[in-house]
Amino acid sequence: MSNADHPEAVVVGGDRAPRKRGGAFSLVPGFLYILILYIIGKYVVADPRATLFDFLGYKLSWVEVLLVAAAIMAMVEQIKVAKPGINNTAEVLLMGLIAIIQVLLFALGAAKVPALAIFDNTEFLLLTLINLAQTAVAYQINSATLMRTISPVS
Repeated sequence: MSNADHPEAVVVGGDRAPRKRGGAFSLVPGFLYILILYIIGKYVVADPRATLFDFLGYKLSWVEVLLVAAAIMAMVEQIKVAKPGINNTAEVLLMGLIAIIQVLLFALGAAKVPALAIFDNTEFLLLTLINLAQTAVAYQINSATLMRTISPVS
């Protein structure tokens, strides 16, 4: 039998669209950078809720800047996996790995492990929740785009 006998056959062996190869940095989840930024901020900023800068009368604290950066990073990560025809499962799994690491850091900080006390606060809990939510959404987006790629068109 030839392929002409199966007009609804779909090729699932490879990616439809060419995948950009950006090296190892293309696989690094954005929340790793947010986690590093959080740790640096804990040691550099004495009071995370104090006004960091005043922009046209809007007073922004370190916590607010960090949470906005995390929200923007979450949207960027979702866009990263929303390319139809490209299997971004590795990226989503790495996002999940960072989310798991954050959950562990928060849990150990909350359990009063002295070396991890910097992770026992509301700011880190919110960052962790944002990461968990964006990872779940990224998984769903990647799954949906893959299903459109491998499903036959009716």
